[in-house]
Amino acid sequence: MSVEIIAEVAQGYAGDPTLARLLARSAVLAGADAVKFQLVYADELATPNYPYYARFQKLQMPQDAWHCVVQEVRAGKRRLYLDVFGERSLGEAKAMGADGVKIHSTDFFNDDLVREALACMSRVFVSLGGISADELEEFLHRHHLRPSDSLCLLYGFQGFPTPIDSNHLQRLGTLRVRFPGYPFGFMDHTDGSDEETMTVSLVALAYGVQCIEKHITLDRTLQLEDYISALDGEHFRHFVQRVRQLESALGTESLELSAPEWEYRRKAVKTIVAKQHLKQGDVVTLNQLCFKRAAEKSSETSIYRLDEAVGRTLVADVAPNQSLTREMVR
Repeated sequence: MSVEIIAEVAQGYAGDPTLARLLARSAVLAGADAVKFQLVYADELATPNYPYYARFQKLQMPQDAWHCVVQEVRAGKRRLYLDVFGERSLGEAKAMGADGVKIHSTDFFNDDLVREALACMSRVFVSLGGISADELEEFLHRHHLRPSDSLCLLYGFQGFPTPIDSNHLQRLGTLRVRFPGYPFGFMDHTDGSDEETMTVSLVALAYGVQCIEKHITLDRTLQLEDYISALDGEHFRHFVQRVRQLESALGTESLELSAPEWEYRRKAVKTIVAKQHLKQGDVVTLNQLCFKRAAEKSSETSIYRLDEAVGRTLVADVAPNQSLTREMVR
């Protein structure tokens, strides 16, 4: 299954319907699987004396503006996700036909909102930014949540931007061990101007993430809201291409050898061959054998261990430098 790439607009639309629509179109053209906006109503998010309350008010858009955004995403045959912060935004996300909602870590302990989101949405993302593993364990127990494709736990935090060495990607491996079966995703908030801005998410792939959330903006030089961790459309397209190229290297978690690995084994691993001519009925001794690559490819019955041949009786003649097989001894 391909890793889901989510183009995170967040608050980057700045309450401007035209900008919101253009960002959705840019994400679609860049090849993202889904587009995500924060559906903000200031009174759901903060008190009037909160430092950014006025900024949150400016993010509020009328329903017809959101309808245009939905049309843009649907025209591109992409999924639409929305961050919700209360009963109103959750209700509107459902009315818009959003494919899922995200519970920001700001609402991690808002049990009523979490329960309502789980009850009415087919997919729910839960941000773990600033949340401890013990708190996550309590959260899963409190909401009776079992591993399911309808739930995705998003690891990462926004450090405006997050320094490379603050990502602690190995925690993804630790979390997957502690919470087996639960789907995890990665929220990439690396500085969009950093030369490694595309690399961090590629490293996260190796930890089995099912989705990657990466910020998108129209043009970094415009310094729009939430641009600091964002890629512009062209660079986001390149990011998608790199993920698609490298995710194939993940392969499978199965430890069974693949057909190409078996072919390599048959050509590369030395088998046991006879040093001299051996006759049917002989009891094989150690000094009659050695390890070599042989002209014929090894097979499933090739002998690789001395104890499978030494002391056994030959049931067929063996030529010098011929590989021994299990059919030749008893």
